[in-house]
Amino acid sequence: MVTHQKRRDSERLSCVQIYPYELMRFVDGSTVQLTEGAGYSINRSIGGMLLLLPEKVDRQQVFEIQVPPAMKREELTKLGEVRWTRLIPVDSCTNMYLVGIRLLFNLPVSSHSS
Repeated sequence: MVTHQKRRDSERLSCVQIYPYELMRFVDGSTVQLTEGAGYSINRSIGGMLLLLPEKVDRQQVFEIQVPPAMKREELTKLGEVRWTRLIPVDSCTNMYLVGIRLLFNLPVSSHSS
């Protein structure tokens, strides 16, 4: 049996941080619904992240993640593809979701002028 660490490309590092995201879902053939939210990272590696999200996402769903600036670097926008998801019931009315994502590539962040 292959262990989880052997299946990964790189080491996972603990990283608890809030990540704003935008998620686009197709409602029907001509309508798209845009959802904005915030997820909590649990850990990350060079190529992926484990997130805790307040909403369900589907496997292979691609969504945009805003990575806050770290140590004088600019904010980054990344695209992540959902590789797996797991339901976590919180109480009788609330669910959270553990979501493993693979980072696809960085997008340039548009500058906002005042």
